[in-house]
Amino acid sequence: MLDYKKVQLEFLNEAPIRIKLKTQLAISADDLFDMFEDPNGWGWASIKSVVWDTPKPFGAGTVRTVDIEGQGKVQERFFLYEHGKHMAFRFEQGEMKVIGALVEDYLVKSTGQKSCELNWTIGMELRGLLKIMPPILRGVMKKQFGDMLDKLTESVNKPSA
Repeated sequence: MLDYKKVQLEFLNEAPIRIKLKTQLAISADDLFDMFEDPNGWGWASIKSVVWDTPKPFGAGTVRTVDIEGQGKVQERFFLYEHGKHMAFRFEQGEMKVIGALVEDYLVKSTGQKSCELNWTIGMELRGLLKIMPPILRGVMKKQFGDMLDKLTESVNKPSA
């Protein structure tokens, strides 16, 4: 397992690659977080499995291990975890060789009884020669993360039968 830079939440302000995405979801903020806590609820993000290494209640310091399709396993450590409102984490160690540092921030705002707005921000630094290519790779990464968010939006906004 590789160690990633032990960056803080502020890394989102200085990361060489920063991606900001937003969507409206037809799900309550609490139900969205229940889905985030479900080890099987991450198919939209190309995650094969999630193991919460820290028991509930989740909060700052919580650790989980995710297996990302085609990328391998990554251990994540949460900076904050406020159910139904806000969670943010960094990569601690893992098998993704191209990543030097990564932070994800999920800010959720309730917009109704069964609706919310998700603001998802990703900050990353790459390793090796890829480190000098952020302008090119930013667009590629934004498309990949945008496609994931589209899958999440479609899955929670589809009408129930």
